[in-house]
Amino acid sequence: MRDDLLKNLEDVGLEPKEAEIYLAVLYLGKATIADIARKSKVKRMTVYQHIDDLTQKNLLHKTAQGKRVYYVAESPEKIIKILERKQKHFKKVLPDLKNIFGHSSHKPQIRFYEGIEGMRAIYDEMTKTSQTIYGAFAADKYFSVFNESDNERFFGNIRENGGQIKDLIEDTPIGRKHAKSNNYKDIGAPQILPKDFKLTVDLMVAGDRVAMISLVNLIGVVIQNSEIAELQRNFIKFIRRSI
Repeated sequence: MRDDLLKNLEDVGLEPKEAEIYLAVLYLGKATIADIARKSKVKRMTVYQHIDDLTQKNLLHKTAQGKRVYYVAESPEKIIKILERKQKHFKKVLPDLKNIFGHSSHKPQIRFYEGIEGMRAIYDEMTKTSQTIYGAFAADKYFSVFNESDNERFFGNIRENGGQIKDLIEDTPIGRKHAKSNNYKDIGAPQILPKDFKLTVDLMVAGDRVAMISLVNLIGVVIQNSEIAELQRNFIKFIRRSI
């Protein structure tokens, strides 16, 4: 049990020796440096090196009785406060880190999917967004693969995440019916493509991701790249303005 406790303390950010010392004081309730060293089996000089850090982290506090100095453990709930402070500081630098990540050439950028479950996975991923989805698809092919339950789930994803969807739909009876459905109510602005504009592959753009899906061959790819996504989004915007 002691080893598990030490590991958990390390997992939340304490150094190994700090974890040993804090746990020793927690067991003892109140302890001198000598008491801590004996209980934790950490050398006295090492205890001195870490004790001030634990005090500054508000996990220990110092008290005196006569000429003797004791250390008392604070409630373990203070560790939650430490984590909350770290999370707050991390959130401040998160935009910069995301910017670096977005421009990194080393991160995975392309993912391939196959089969019906793979197609469902792509639509689930792309519709779980708070951003505007720009799409172009053939409703006939779409409903030959997905059932109404799938369709409701995808649109439900958009609603639950506060997103929007602007679809270009191939001109067929099924496409026109879909464009008029309640699925788009309050979240969508579908447009019917010209009669001679045929789609062999579905296209979806959301944020920095582009999905291209062949519902005939049940293969798809998701590309994560802000420049490619912006280009595809602009193509769809241009077509929407031109119709």
